[in-house]
Amino acid sequence: MSLFIHPSRAARGLFSAATLVFILTFCSFSLSAQTCTAAATTTPVIRSEGYTEQISPVAFTCTGGTAGASVSLALYVGTTVNITNRLDSTGNPTGISVTAPIGVFTGGASFYSAMTVQISPVVYTVPNPPSTAISFTVSGILVAAANNANGSSIIPGISAQALVIGAAYSAPAGGSFLVATLAPTLLSSNINNGIPCGGSPAPPSLDFPTIIATNTSASAIRITEGSPNAFAPKVAGQDTGTRILVNLSGYPTGAAVYVPDAIVGVDPGTTPTSAGLYGIPPSAGQYSPNNNQLFLIRVNGADATGVGGTLAISKPLSTFNLSTISQLTLSGGATYAVYEVVDGNPGAVESAQIPVWVSNPQTACTGTTPTATFQVMVAPVSTVSTATQTDPIPRFMATTPGTDCTEVGDCSAGYFPTLSVNTTPLVFSSPSLGPALQNTINVGNSGAGIISFTVAVTYGTGASGWLTVTPTSGQNSAVLQVTASPATLAPGTYTATITLTAGNQTQSVPVTFNVGPVGVTIQNVGNAASFQYGTVAPGSYAVIFGLNLLGVNSTTVTFNAVPATIVYSSATQINVLVPSNLTNVFASVVVTADGMASNPFRVTLANFPGIFSNGIVNGSDGRSNSQTDPIARGNFVAVYLTGLILPLTGPVTVNIGSQTNQMPSFAGAQGTFPGLDQVNVTVPLALSATPNPVPLTVCVGTGTQQACSNAVNLYIQ
Repeated sequence: MSLFIHPSRAARGLFSAATLVFILTFCSFSLSAQTCTAAATTTPVIRSEGYTEQISPVAFTCTGGTAGASVSLALYVGTTVNITNRLDSTGNPTGISVTAPIGVFTGGASFYSAMTVQISPVVYTVPNPPSTAISFTVSGILVAAANNANGSSIIPGISAQALVIGAAYSAPAGGSFLVATLAPTLLSSNINNGIPCGGSPAPPSLDFPTIIATNTSASAIRITEGSPNAFAPKVAGQDTGTRILVNLSGYPTGAAVYVPDAIVGVDPGTTPTSAGLYGIPPSAGQYSPNNNQLFLIRVNGADATGVGGTLAISKPLSTFNLSTISQLTLSGGATYAVYEVVDGNPGAVESAQIPVWVSNPQTACTGTTPTATFQVMVAPVSTVSTATQTDPIPRFMATTPGTDCTEVGDCSAGYFPTLSVNTTPLVFSSPSLGPALQNTINVGNSGAGIISFTVAVTYGTGASGWLTVTPTSGQNSAVLQVTASPATLAPGTYTATITLTAGNQTQSVPVTFNVGPVGVTIQNVGNAASFQYGTVAPGSYAVIFGLNLLGVNSTTVTFNAVPATIVYSSATQINVLVPSNLTNVFASVVVTADGMASNPFRVTLANFPGIFSNGIVNGSDGRSNSQTDPIARGNFVAVYLTGLILPLTGPVTVNIGSQTNQMPSFAGAQGTFPGLDQVNVTVPLALSATPNPVPLTVCVGTGTQQACSNAVNLYIQ
């Protein structure tokens, strides 16, 4: 195609509408009668965790034109994510090169934008004959593949353009083509044998044969490439080869942790490193250079993100039997190790085992097994997705790898832990607004090692929030408590699913909840005089509100299974005398009507005074205090209430209007009626005649432990 656009306009519009395509697309353009194309040279795999990953080189090819004519170009390569090459001291990206024929002059690379580089000038002479192709390839561009905004399995295509420098017109070419498919660098699986309660011996010397012979407790982490050559050794322009960061935690005081200094991968015809797990005999491993073996060396002195340090041993130059191990330094029960890939087979997906041994003194635990936690990821770990002068290349996001058993083909192998769950469906039936129901689910590990699981609830038909499961995580064996509550549910059928997940293993338990019509239901419990809720005093009068509380033949009320005396009952309200011998901090209140129990309703047991309506009697005439029968200041009144715990263990005071903390002449049981309390107090002469009436409250205790009654009007004269 032939397009002619003014250079300044073309530059301003570069790559503004790059599109995603799934096949290689070629872009052609005309330059002073010369025809050029731009295309990606390959479609490599790019690591989905990477912040510094190389895109496919871009080749520009030009033919035709006038022989001997000089052409000066500015090349642009743009992506849809940030370019992350290391910057030089002037802020230009390093490591980007242009391969060109002899006689072609190429300038340096610079940023046109955060996602576009410019190489300028590229100067060449049109050959004779002009049909001879002039080709130049831009390579070494690193991008933040982990920031793929598309969220798809590929990186959106790069765009390539060329502009004639100094010409009246330019002939740009644009377009998008597939840069690479995204694939994970690392897959992994663990065989975690915990930390034996009976102790695990420390090896007398730090070498592989000794620690195997000592029978020190061993676990292992298997790492597998997500695709061929994901575990790549160091290449030009990079600071390190692929590094693996292993975080270890959960070790008890006195424990010691050991790992090999070097690891040979599980390649055909080789002797790999193994602690005797994953079905491979124990061996330190044997490495042979120039044999495409996966080989990792531990890095001494690397920081917790995997940056820096030096290799623990030099890469062998001849066949080498591995032997040495090292003890890691624990801090707060945690430590880490970093391994770097120094050799591998670029044409195969390879795996390796990282043994982790632990020694610890014999402990007094009662059958439980302390468990270390393993976390493995590609390193160096970083959150920097832009070009900088100092950040490591390559660098990666902190990600949890997927399981590798599918790639290796051993998901059902007996050396893995196996999640075992009783998946019998659970069916609950309860009246609407009724008591919660419980059941259990047994969880176990029918395989080897230790399995860690998590629990999640998803809801199907109907409302949500009515099902709880505890605990929500665990290891090996557990009994899950499943609670279905109809407290907020209308009659109907509700469904949910309890899902247990352990790595790549899942087990599900379906749950059905049949909620019937409203049954015996307690909605609130409180002081029978004040109708304040949540707390009652032993030996006091309490009121219970609810639904269907009255049985045809029988109705009973209990507090912590101790019967209460019913003094009034209806379908929606019951008044009771609370048992006086309750000593707990809380009480579970249950109403049973004709044999059907209500939901248990929890209340606090404490002093909780409540003054009855018309509960103030004038001491001068024995009549109820009222607007037509006020009390003269200086005389006393008798206040009738309920909610004092007797005998009293704290002071009783009375507040009358502005006069607070008045000491009564008497406070205690009324004497005639059980549960009825009486407080006699003199109305202070200092009390102002206005306003009238004034509020009166009775309080028990002091400070934060003080409980005060409802306020009742006292009429004065």
